Amino acid sequence: MLTTMKIVIAAWHLRDFNVGLGRYTQNLIESLGRVDQENEYEILVPVDSSSFTPRPNVHYHVCRYPVLKRRFWEQMATRLVGKYDLVHFPYDSCLAGKRGKFIVTIHDVKHLLYPKPVKRLNLARLVKRLLIPRPLKNIDHIITVSECSRRDIIAKLGVPNDLVTVIPQGVEQGKFLPLSEERSHESELRPSVLCVAGSDPTKNVHTLIRAFSLLPEKIQARCELILVGDVKKQGELHQLVKQKGLESRTRYSGVVSDQQLVCYYQQASVFVFPSLYEGFGLPVLEAMACGCPVVCSQTSSLPEVVGDAALMVDPVDAMAMKNAIERILTDPVLQRRMREAGLQRAKKFSWDHTARQTARLYERVVNA
Repeated sequence: MLTTMKIVIAAWHLRDFNVGLGRYTQNLIESLGRVDQENEYEILVPVDSSSFTPRPNVHYHVCRYPVLKRRFWEQMATRLVGKYDLVHFPYDSCLAGKRGKFIVTIHDVKHLLYPKPVKRLNLARLVKRLLIPRPLKNIDHIITVSECSRRDIIAKLGVPNDLVTVIPQGVEQGKFLPLSEERSHESELRPSVLCVAGSDPTKNVHTLIRAFSLLPEKIQARCELILVGDVKKQGELHQLVKQKGLESRTRYSGVVSDQQLVCYYQQASVFVFPSLYEGFGLPVLEAMACGCPVVCSQTSSLPEVVGDAALMVDPVDAMAMKNAIERILTDPVLQRRMREAGLQRAKKFSWDHTARQTARLYERVVNA
């Protein structure tokens, strides 16, 4: 039994903290440093690491190469730290050669469930196939973030049940907080329907736009639809907003800072997450932690995450989505009940708990 392990984490996705993989990576590393002082951590980063809290057992290596491509970076960066007990890729990729045990986090297999047409030869994909023709043979264990993803990974990748462990994500509870009672009474805000989503079509923002357009005119007239994320770039959504006559009632906020995001969650009347598929669905937790009532899809992992603290609907049924939004906007008692239920639900998801479970899994895999 090892007393101290040398653990390497390849943190490529810190390059873009605004995406889900970046948020997962940053919070996992920060929390591992907080809850595990016994093991040595070597963190490989492609960018400056000064945002992390300094800790004596966590060492950061900034790895930059002239060809800053992920496939090349992850193979070369892991060679800088010599022999290790375990290397963890907190995203779906693989090592061509390893010097210890290897764990990968596969958040979902959406690319297999909702495949995108390949229009041309992808050099990165070709290189990966040449370097690692059978990637699953190199993986000692898979972490995923929900039971839904675990089922999909086992079914689609054909891996054994005992190769996949569910460790849910957490929410930054010191950052995503509700407005204080004092601040909540400072001003009367225009009611708003908030959505946080990226450009992926499976985020299903177009159904939310249709649902908003179905709201009674007296509600629509005093309400604003706020779309946060890079949906700003999607011309077809702009066209749908224009077609539905919602231009004056829709705000495209683009990608925002965490501070701005918290303000949006705190001030929204309802947060709507109409996604067709999620491996986890962190935005619903963030919204609940900020005291915002949630309407979300009844599909994939979302029922696991929200429990009974949200109104769930069929994501392709615009009328059902409209009815759920209208209920919250017009029923103050329901608003208060959902706010309290959401706050209690969010407390169940802690990054420290995620980190403790991950550290225990590291030990189990190394000592297997």
